[in-house]
Amino acid sequence: ENGKAEPESYENVTVFFSDIVSFTKMSNDLEPKILIRELNELFTKFDQIIEKNHCERIKTIGDAYLCVCGMPEANPCHAENILNSAIEIIRYLKKRQRCSNIQWEMRIGIHSGRVVGGVVGVKKYIYDVFGDTINTASRMETNSKPMKINISESTYQLVKDKYNFFERGFFSVKGKGEMKMYFVLEPEIENQDDDSSESEEWQQATGTYRLQLLTAKQQRKQCR
Repeated sequence: ENGKAEPESYENVTVFFSDIVSFTKMSNDLEPKILIRELNELFTKFDQIIEKNHCERIKTIGDAYLCVCGMPEANPCHAENILNSAIEIIRYLKKRQRCSNIQWEMRIGIHSGRVVGGVVGVKKYIYDVFGDTINTASRMETNSKPMKINISESTYQLVKDKYNFFERGFFSVKGKGEMKMYFVLEPEIENQDDDSSESEEWQQATGTYRLQLLTAKQQRKQCR
């Protein structure tokens, strides 16, 4: 009743953190009514996708979207469920772009580890999550690129045999030092217009992945 509850620690959780690219500029260009309508449509669809994949939305912060799997109920497939959600969200956005004048793009970051959860506040209390894992997922998002899914080494180790990845190497992360990162490789979410230095290697890696896609899908079906 007073908005207080004992916090709990969850050891095996995967965290999804996303942010809309150029949101500040787009929010200035759109009428407030249209902006809220668009965000509501996006986040409602995201909620449907993650619920289908047994994940839990924690909160939205402006244009940022935070969800988890592995808490409050333990789930041995927490990393796979989050990756499947991320892949489906990117597919949804790309499909939506083909029939909408408003072109939303997202960066997604994913990290796995220990998370603390609990209710905070008195009058407007909410269930929230805390810990280094949350901060690191946010850093993964910051170091991602538009319409790509950037994951940490800890998440990679949990799913490396069930997906294919582009190994990006080590990046300097604020408060963490050097961290190894990977892009999730899925032909349907390739950014064909990417002119970065990674683009050629990205194309080669996804070409290899197409030969292994069926096997990977069969493996993922075993985990729900």
